[in-house]
Formats: sequence, C-alpha cells, structure tokens
Amino acid sequence: MSRGRNRFASTAALWLFLVSALCLLAMPAGASAPAPSGAPRISLEGRLEHFVDKSNALPFETIAQSDFVRSNFVRLPEFRSLSYDTYTHWFHTQLTQADGGPSHRVLTIGSPELEELDVWLERKDGSFEAHVMGYHRSRDQRPLARLFVLPLETFPGMHVYFRVRTNNAINVYAELFQADAFTSDETRGNFLHGLYFGILLIAIALYAILGARLRDAVMAAYAGYVASQLLFHLGATGYLPVLAGHSAWLMDALPRIGWLGGAVSIVLMWDRLLGLRLTHPNIHRLYLFTVVLNLALLVFALLPSLVTGATLLVVKLANYLNVLNFVIAMFLLVRAWRRSRRVEWMIYLIAFVIPTLGALVNTTANQGLLPWNAVTANFYQVAALVHVLVMSYGLALRLRQLQHDKAAAEQETAIVTRRAEQQRHFVAMLSHEFGNPLAAIDRAAQMIQLSAPDMPPKDARRLTLIRGNAATLSGFVDRFLMSEALDNGALTLARAPCGIRRMLEDTVGQQDPAARARIQLGKCPDGTFAMDGTLAGVAIGNLLTNALRYSPPESAVEVEATRDAAGLRIRVADHGPGLDADELDRLGTLYFRGTTALGKKGSGLGYHFTRRIVEAHGGTLTARSNAGAGLEVEVFLPG
Repeated sequence: MSRGRNRFASTAALWLFLVSALCLLAMPAGASAPAPSGAPRISLEGRLEHFVDKSNALPFETIAQSDFVRSNFVRLPEFRSLSYDTYTHWFHTQLTQADGGPSHRVLTIGSPELEELDVWLERKDGSFEAHVMGYHRSRDQRPLARLFVLPLETFPGMHVYFRVRTNNAINVYAELFQADAFTSDETRGNFLHGLYFGILLIAIALYAILGARLRDAVMAAYAGYVASQLLFHLGATGYLPVLAGHSAWLMDALPRIGWLGGAVSIVLMWDRLLGLRLTHPNIHRLYLFTVVLNLALLVFALLPSLVTGATLLVVKLANYLNVLNFVIAMFLLVRAWRRSRRVEWMIYLIAFVIPTLGALVNTTANQGLLPWNAVTANFYQVAALVHVLVMSYGLALRLRQLQHDKAAAEQETAIVTRRAEQQRHFVAMLSHEFGNPLAAIDRAAQMIQLSAPDMPPKDARRLTLIRGNAATLSGFVDRFLMSEALDNGALTLARAPCGIRRMLEDTVGQQDPAARARIQLGKCPDGTFAMDGTLAGVAIGNLLTNALRYSPPESAVEVEATRDAAGLRIRVADHGPGLDADELDRLGTLYFRGTTALGKKGSGLGYHFTRRIVEAHGGTLTARSNAGAGLEVEVFLPG
C-alpha cells in the first residue's frame, strides 16, 4: 500500500510539472518564430548581425560605416546566449521591404538584465537617434515594461544598431510590434507574471504563518526560501527595476539578499527536516557553518564597495558549499525514503529535483549551449512554480503528521498525568502509612530506654540503632512529601526578613557534635534577607549533611555567605573525592547518587530537594567539582 502511494505521488508530481510547463510556456520570452511581412509581431531572430569590440573603445561612428559592417559583423542564425565576458558587443539589423512600408512600431530588446544598452535608430534623412537604456539606467522610457522598449517609425532599409555591456549572460533578442499588438502582449505577460508572483507571495505568507503558529522551523525556513526565489525571479524577469525605481544599489542588493537568504533558509530547513542534530551531528555542524558563512557575506551584498578578490573567492566557496549541501540533503532524503518508505521523503526529493533541472536548463542556455526561446527562457520559472506546488503537497503531509503527533502527544500526556496523579496519591497514602508506624516504633523504643535505664549496653545499642533507622526513614518520607509539595506548587514559601548569620548558625547547630566540629563557618554578613528561613535552613542542612557524609571524617566542611546587589550567595565546600563531569550533569536528578556514594547511607533526595527549594525562591543551585578535589555547591537567591 505504501509503495502504491509513493508511485502515485511521484507520477502525480511529474504530470503536474509537465502540465504546468505546457501552460506557462505561453509566457512571453522575447523569442518567437519569424512572422510574415506586415504581421503585428516580427521577430528579428536570424536577422541580427554581431561584432565583438575587445578594445571596448570603438565609437558608433566607426561601427556604423558600411564597409566596417560588411567586414566585421557576422550574422547570428538564432537567438542564443554569447555566454559571459567583459567585452562590448554590437548588434545590427536592417529592415527590408518585406517588413512593410512606413509604420509606427515598437522595438523590444532583451534580456531584462542587460546593465548597459545603447540603441541607435536611423532616421529617414540618414542621421541616427541615440537612446541610453539598461538595467541600472533610468527607466523613464519604459515605466511599465519588463524589456527595453523604444517606439520608432520604420521604413525599408532602416538600420538599427545597439551596443551591450553586461556582467550577466549575453542573452540578446529583439522584436518589432505594432503598437496595439505590443500593448496586448505586455498586458498578457504582466498578467501571467503577476499570477506567478502572486502564487509565490501566497506561499510565503502561508508558510510563514504556519511556521509561527505551529512553531515549526521547517515551514518558517521554507517561507524564507520561497521569498528568496521571489526576489531572484523579480530581477531575472525585469520587474525589480520597475519596483525599485532608480536605485541601482537596491536593484543589485535585493537579489543578493535573496541568494544568501535562500541558501540560509534551505540549509536550516534541511537541517530540521532531516533531524541532523541528532542523526548526523557532523553534517549538522557543516550546515551551521554554511549558515554563518552566508550571513557573513550579507555585509558585502549590502556594501559592494567592500568586495575584494578574496571576497570573491569566499563567494565561490559558498557556492560550492551550497551545492555540496544540496547533494548531501538529496542523498539523505533517498536514504530516509528507502528506510521508512514514507511518501513525504519522495515528495521532498521530487520537489527539489525539479528546480535543479530548471537551473540546469537556465545555466546551459546562459552558456550558449541551448537556443534562447520560449521553452528555455521560461523553464526555470515554471520549475520554480511547480516546485512550490509539489513541495506544498509534501508539507501538507507533514502538517497532517504534525497534527497526528500532537494529538498522540496530548493523549500520552493525559495518560502520564493521570498515572502520575494516581502515583502521587498512592505515595502520599503509603508515606502516611509509613509515618505512623515509624513514629510508634520510635516512641516505643524511647519508652523502653526510659523505663530500663540500666539495661545491658548491647541492648541499649540496639535500641539506639532502631531509633536511628526509624528517624532516617521518617526523614526520608518527610523530604519526599515536601519535594512532591514543591513540585506541585502545594507548598507556599513564607518569605520574611531572616538573619543570614543566625540562620546558618542554627543550621550548623542542628548537626550532631562530631559533625559541628568539622564545619567551619567563614565570612557571613550580619544583615537580613527576605527568604523562607525554615526551608532555606533545610536546604543548607541537606548540603552540609551530604558534604559531611561524602568527605573524609577528619576533613573540614566550609560554609560562607556573601551579599551583593544581585542577591545572596551561600557556598558549601568539602574536600571529598568530588564528581566527574557526567555525574555533575546528573546531580540533582531524583534518586541519583554518585559512584563515591557506594557503601554510604543516603536516598538521593537531599540535593534534589535543595534544588527545588532554591528554585522556589527563584534562585539557582550551581555545583563545581574536579574529580579528587572536592565538591563546591553555591546557592544563589535573588534579592
């Protein structure tokens, strides 16, 4: 059944991708088949001539010479990227009689990411009219258009030249429209792109809200990833300059922020989705390093003047690292699916394979290995949209699983709470039943001692042992009941000004004479402090008992107190064997006793009880130790 669902989900995702691709390929890409003469839309594909000025210095007057054009320009058979370089690229075309007689037309030139585009249009008198355009230049002539748009009066034999300088791929295509055809085409393109960006915005809002409401880092991180894709495609399709106005800095910074934010978001999403912190800690650390690296590069994205050669090397490293992280995540998704056969893992895998194919087609087209047409121009956008749709299905399955897990956890919590309540009632009853017989045993032993003062020493020692064991059991029951009361909020602190020195002296005085001789009361303020003196004394008494019990009989136990602006600090230190790091972490756990406690009396409740009293005061209990060097415990009560 599980395999059938997997095959169904995989097939559905692939069909969704194909259907969406066919539908969205209707988006205008600036590259179309040649049109008949007089058509509303005429593509200049196969009619552009090209020349590379590697000196970057030739003026238009030299380029426009007919002999120069015949000798240096080469006709391009189709719209195909000329890849990447830093040279100046010139393009030329001449209209023919087949293009129709004199007419008012609109010339569009792409791609939208050409930073510098200079156009020269021939007039009927043989002179040329120059136009300065480009991604970083004023968009006043095309406030609502994605591409570079110029109105012109065409005539047979008209020469058109344009010069391109760009740091992006040199994708250049051009078309001639009749005015009404251009308006219709641009309206349709804006509608489809608006629909596309609207879907992305809805996905961002939806997953951001779900991530916040459910406290789910995966959905919140995915919202950040989709937001980065939105910024990238706004720039790639030419809409970002329309939104950013004349700010070249903003037009460059936003896509960079999207690129870095996308890398951070997707790495965080994979980290939480795959549970790498627990299952693959080394990969988890690699992903965290990637996050830190991309966040550090954010400074250079916002302040490009700081970019140096070393920075560009780090950027390349970040790119390689992002690719490595993607490969690792895909491998782990495959392994997770093979292990559990959960359909979500396969959906996630397919969801991210789709934009990978889109990026591959886009990169191949930018390198000039594929022609620039409606398919290659829109494939990346289609892939991104289908990715969001497929991933939404996967996250819907995740949401269902989260709801199921939450319901199961709530049910389990209710069962555990009910059992704990029953256990508390049972323990309380049992403790009460223990307490009365223990008190009776102690009273009986005491009456025997009083009624037979001349009993043999052997019998007297046995009675003393009976009373001691009864007192130990009684103290154990009392501490347990009081700890339960603190844990459940049934015991209310009685805070009142309490003399610090007096409280410590009284606590030391409650120890037996042999123990009192070992306790050294050091510096201690004479003032008062607002606390529950009885419970505080019990807490310090527990620490003293533990220190006396687990240190050599002849060693001293030190007690001191200090008062500062933050609160009261009481330190109890012994010179016993101490605890190692693992035991320190477990210290205070109910019934825990260290290895040094073997063969010694104790219940493991004293330190736990002390910590609960300190926490009830809003304070903290801190233990420090080196194995073989004793244990130091500090009680901090905030003022």
